[in-house]
Amino acid sequence: MKNLHNLVAFKLWQYLVLIAVTGLATWMISGSSLLAISVSVVAVAIPSEVLRFRRSKVIQRERDGWPMVIDHLISGVNSGVSLQQTLSDLATRGPEQFRTRFEKISSKIRHGESFTEVMRSARSEFHTAAADQVIGVLALARVTGSSDVGPILRTLGEFLREDNSLRAEIEARHGWVRSSASLAAIAPWLLLLILASQPSTRAAFSTETGIYILGLGFVLTAIAYMWMNLAGRLPEVPRALA
Repeated sequence: MKNLHNLVAFKLWQYLVLIAVTGLATWMISGSSLLAISVSVVAVAIPSEVLRFRRSKVIQRERDGWPMVIDHLISGVNSGVSLQQTLSDLATRGPEQFRTRFEKISSKIRHGESFTEVMRSARSEFHTAAADQVIGVLALARVTGSSDVGPILRTLGEFLREDNSLRAEIEARHGWVRSSASLAAIAPWLLLLILASQPSTRAAFSTETGIYILGLGFVLTAIAYMWMNLAGRLPEVPRALA
């Protein structure tokens, strides 16, 4: 199965460059190696937020595409077009984000692979539970006849549209809360970076007490960041066929 993380992940060298650049910039401003290390470690959270954003965009594009796929399938069923031809049409007329994947599926069927096996392996091309639901309906249509699945597809399409609309509303309301929480977590470190240009600040955080405060601040920031991620995460529908 394609790993969604691998599709959006940063390379190790990109993390290392971020740490090095952040640490060097902090050291040039503050002249403190300890502060440079602390700020550069905190900066690692930035790629995590970027990855979360990228992943959510990939998932959202898939969710938005499935109702359109279902509409196309319903049109094919009502027109008496074969499932193989309908899937082939999706490779050229379906949602843009799915065309390459449906072309691969259609190619396997054209080259004589079992429809059931192709449908079973097709789920690895997608990353949402909606894919499993649609693939399950297509497998059922192959067994019972495509004319019997029109009402099922119609009901599934309506459900997915309602679910997408509800998720979009919830995510919009949570978005500003999450952004505010992220800013609250990073603000003390930005303030520290600004104040670190003062010799008195550097001297204060070079003492044993200053080091303890930096360590405690880092731990509390990490805890707050992890809690924020857990509290702001919407539950995902489990993959039915995974």
